[in-house]
Formats: sequence, structure tokens, C-alpha cells
Amino acid sequence: MSNVSNDFIWALTSRQSSFLVKRPNVVLSRDPFNVSGKNTKTSSGLANEKAFGITQNDGKITVISKSTKNSNKPAKNIISRTYSQHKSPRRTALAVSNLAKGYRDDLRAVAVKRVSQYTRSKTAKKSYASSTRGKK
Repeated sequence: MSNVSNDFIWALTSRQSSFLVKRPNVVLSRDPFNVSGKNTKTSSGLANEKAFGITQNDGKITVISKSTKNSNKPAKNIISRTYSQHKSPRRTALAVSNLAKGYRDDLRAVAVKRVSQYTRSKTAKKSYASSTRGKK
């Protein structure tokens, strides 16, 4: 645990952070521990002791989370789990859902949605040959 409260950290980082992406109508976040991408206190990885994020590297899906037990040890603070690109998309979604189940229930649906987006993006689209028949 840090010596500063989570509310104070959010008050400092909500408007100024290197992870913020400001658009005309919305402010987004590229924080690696932010699953939803929204700049809100509940989904912020900086202002929460329990936070997790999902990234995709070379077709593999990596889930990173903060350890509450080792919060004062930066080298042991991050837990990383990698799921192979050959694993079934349903099994990957189930594994992420079970990971978020006891850790952050409020971000569980968002995490499953993000994993399904990543698995859908790596599958190749079927292309069909155009018909040589003319119109009727």
C-alpha cells in the first residue's frame, strides 16, 4: 500500500497524465492497467490498488494485474499471464472471466469483451469468389 490515498492519486491524474488521449467530446486513457480505455476512477490503473489490463502481442493475449500482497515491491507488483494464439477463443474468454471473477467483478464483462475483440481480430476473414453467372 502506498502512503497516499487512491482518491488523492485520482485527483492528481484525472486531468493530467501521459496516458490521456483527449478528443473533442471524450477523454480516453491508454493506461496499460485500464481494460475499458475510459478515463474514470473505477477503471484507472493508476488510482486503484486492484487493476488489470489486457494487451495483444504477436497474436498472444497477455493479461497483467497488480498484486495487492506485494504493492510496496515494484519488481513483484505485476503478475502477467499469457494465453497462446492457438488456444480456443472461448477458453481464453473463460480463463479471463475466471481471473476477473474474484479480483474485479465490475470489470469482468469489459475484460471478456476486450478478449473477444482481440481473438476476432486475429482470425482471417473468408473471401468468396465472385459468381461468373450474370444477373437474372
